[in-house]
Amino acid sequence: MAVSFAAIEKKFDRVFGFIRRDLERILSIKPGVNFAGVLLATCACEILARYRYGSREGAKVFTKLFPPGPYQKVAKTLYDVLRNGLVHRYDGADIKVNGETVRIAIAWKEHQHLSVERIDGVPNFFLNVQQLCHDLFSAFDKYKAELEKDSSARDRFFTTYRKESVKDAPSREISAWQEILESC
Repeated sequence: MAVSFAAIEKKFDRVFGFIRRDLERILSIKPGVNFAGVLLATCACEILARYRYGSREGAKVFTKLFPPGPYQKVAKTLYDVLRNGLVHRYDGADIKVNGETVRIAIAWKEHQHLSVERIDGVPNFFLNVQQLCHDLFSAFDKYKAELEKDSSARDRFFTTYRKESVKDAPSREISAWQEILESC
């Protein structure tokens, strides 16, 4: 197929530019909105995984936002408790490690990214939303650079975008849609 970067650049910006600009607006709010920022960032990992790797495995992208070693080994679980917890109940979950509860804490600026602090005897593992988003923006930039150079990556992006940008209305809704459209 060999789609040019120019042919997909506006589509790329529609997806990843919107996410970046929304997160930048969230990051500019004082005081911060931690959960909303992390929720959008984790969902963006799933979107990036779909376009870049052809999977819905957002944990794969999320893991790459962490330094090598133990952080990458625990990233999939972190992704799960954050993404799924925030999407389905707007709260993360704690993680049991050898019988000890580890609280996942989302910090705005006041705690260092990927740090641990005991609060009332409970270890709190901090994710700094500012740093997490900065790392996500870097992942977007790397993907854009890949698209500029790699025709197969552009083709995969184009195909995914085209496939997911239109949804057929279910047959049970056709008459309702027609009624709505005729009323305009």
